[in-house]
Amino acid sequence: MFFHLRVFLHSLFFFLALELVLRESVSGFLVDLLFSSFPYLLLLILLYAVFIGASALKIGKSWSMLPAPLMLVFSSMGLIALIDSSTKKFFFMTLAWAAYYFCLLGLQRLRAYRKDQTARGMVAASVAIAVFLFYSCSYGIYLNFAIPLGILMVFFLAVTTLLSYQYFQLVQDDRKKALLYSLVIGMGMTEISWMINFWPFGYLTTGVTMLIFYYVLWDLAHSYFLETFSKRRAVSNMVLFGILATVVLTSSRWIPVI
Repeated sequence: MFFHLRVFLHSLFFFLALELVLRESVSGFLVDLLFSSFPYLLLLILLYAVFIGASALKIGKSWSMLPAPLMLVFSSMGLIALIDSSTKKFFFMTLAWAAYYFCLLGLQRLRAYRKDQTARGMVAASVAIAVFLFYSCSYGIYLNFAIPLGILMVFFLAVTTLLSYQYFQLVQDDRKKALLYSLVIGMGMTEISWMINFWPFGYLTTGVTMLIFYYVLWDLAHSYFLETFSKRRAVSNMVLFGILATVVLTSSRWIPVI
């Protein structure tokens, strides 16, 4: 079943929240808070995070299932502020809503049957989308507000580890091992984020490139957990996605597009 009323209502609220943020009066108010009353903005973000977390917790019934919904919500709100075209904003909102809906639907189905392969696929896709949105949003904010690189790397480490663990603990019964591999991937992506800092690309190009690197590391751990790991597959993925990353970088402008 691909429709669930509670999931639909929660995702509809998320869509309306995105629409509200786009209104000039609301966006102007948030900008004023950012520059004049930053603690109040943090409090507002915290309250919204608690609401989203509580909603996702009611559906998924597990604290480990919270990272993807939270990152989808906040990364979407951050990234949509960097989009200029109204048409592109609406298209992005629709895609973000669909990703959030299927993320919650996957959590709902996993609550009923933990080994639901379709639900696991939904969560895996949601994690990948959340990773892309988070990397793109974070790097866009980093470029616009000159945030220290060290802070960016700490966030990359924490969020990547939590998102990876959310999925790996579904396919690996040993949660310590799932957390260890998630942490290794988080550390690897943190190192890559440091290198990418020296590349003259915009936030979307950076997000796509980071997602490619993330998938290669994620697939290595995933295939190991499922006992389908092979050197041939690992080398093939590295070559294929290495070529894809090269195509993305060579076809992108060498000036950050903010």
